[in-house]
Amino acid sequence: MIAYLASHQVEAGFILSGIKGIFVAIGSVIAAIICAIIAAAKGRSAILFGIAGLIFSILTLIVVIVIPSKRARY
Repeated sequence: MIAYLASHQVEAGFILSGIKGIFVAIGSVIAAIICAIIAAAKGRSAILFGIAGLIFSILTLIVVIVIPSKRARY
């Protein structure tokens, strides 16, 4: 009986860790899209910041918000 319960706890932990991974992946994709949109609005490379946003998520989002725009201000 104990072995049965122990095996089900391992399976439940594996499933939960898989679900967490899915949420992290979805969050990374959302961060990449937001980074690309903000970078394009500031005249920066949307593709470059989109890829960086996919890899580094929140860090890239902070950087793209902080950097100045390349567009001329009049």
